[in-house]
Amino acid sequence: MNGFPAPRRLRLALLDDHDVVRRGTALHLGTDFRFQIVASHPSSDGFARALQKHRVDVAIVDITLAPGDLSGVALIEHLRERAPRTPLLAFAGQASAAAIAHLLAAGISGYVGKSEPLTELAEAVVRVSQGLYRVPVACRQRPGQEPLSRNEREVLRLLLAGLTVSEIAQRRHRSVKTVSTQKVAALRKLGLRNDAEIYSLRRQLEAL
Repeated sequence: MNGFPAPRRLRLALLDDHDVVRRGTALHLGTDFRFQIVASHPSSDGFARALQKHRVDVAIVDITLAPGDLSGVALIEHLRERAPRTPLLAFAGQASAAAIAHLLAAGISGYVGKSEPLTELAEAVVRVSQGLYRVPVACRQRPGQEPLSRNEREVLRLLLAGLTVSEIAQRRHRSVKTVSTQKVAALRKLGLRNDAEIYSLRRQLEAL
């Protein structure tokens, strides 16, 4: 078989709240002689217990789980606490370079987008099992570290507090257009794309 070799059969655990995706991933990887699926779960609690119970070489994790469950950085930190030595490979939808960077800082060893070819997932599994990192090509260039202005930080702080752009404009005695421009500039500098990504990185942004 082409691609990275594996010195032995790797034991994998899967976390994805979508049954079709989880079973499809297991079917694809299970047909590869390099891998053995030892656990498959739809929720973080059952998955964390499985990581503590089984020896797992790589845990493949969807970082956006069902409402009421953990997601994003909180999920990664939860799994890192319970299985500190298990490499975590995120297998999820499209994310910005900044979001992936925060996940790497939280403890993942790699990220594969669900829009990438499945062959990339298999090679990423072997790569992180060998102590290497794997990120999408588009994220290998670090985004510019242009600092946020005081106004941009304040707009982000108020957005995280739950205010709309119009409410921020009223509170700060600025036009809606000005606040919107400051918000767009902050998103660009942080490598974020929308409000959902702002809220998913609440803990990191509140520290800015």
